[in-house]
Amino acid sequence: MSDAPQTPPAPPKKSKRGLIITVIALLLALAAGGGGGYFYFSRAASKNTAEKSKRQRASDEEAADESGAEKRAGNAKVVEMNLPDDSDVKQVIELQPFIVNLADKGEARYLRMTVSIGLGEGLEKDKPDPLFVTRVRNAMLAVLTTKTSDEILTPEGKAELRKELLRAARAAVPEPEVRAIYITDFIVQL
Repeated sequence: MSDAPQTPPAPPKKSKRGLIITVIALLLALAAGGGGGYFYFSRAASKNTAEKSKRQRASDEEAADESGAEKRAGNAKVVEMNLPDDSDVKQVIELQPFIVNLADKGEARYLRMTVSIGLGEGLEKDKPDPLFVTRVRNAMLAVLTTKTSDEILTPEGKAELRKELLRAARAAVPEPEVRAIYITDFIVQL
């Protein structure tokens, strides 16, 4: 037996190659997942943007054609409204703004509109009867929620909307007679 201290045998050296391969594989999987997610979401967003820009270009071209024709003709385009005569309106009542979902397919579109109604006879009170206002608003809401943005964005569409609102208001409340509908605020969210 020897007097020299014995050194324990050195443990076998562990390879870091397995750890490095695991880390690289994990990073590649994360990068692939992130790239796939980016591709998926950017295509969905670009599809919506492309549809909106296509509609906007068509609208701009249509407006350019109309404005070019108006400049050549030297006068503005006049839309024949054929609305009832409102010369006998005695009192005007402004209703609270309407905010409604339009009946567009595929996308949620909203209309914010303020309407004033012209009455043939003045009301005896300063304020209209709440039941009268409620019935008129209810009838108008029934009409507004059936409309699409394409139907009401043109001047002709707005004129037709006024006529339909007038018919609905007259049907809802026969007295005092509603003689006119005035659209005082009109915003469609596209």
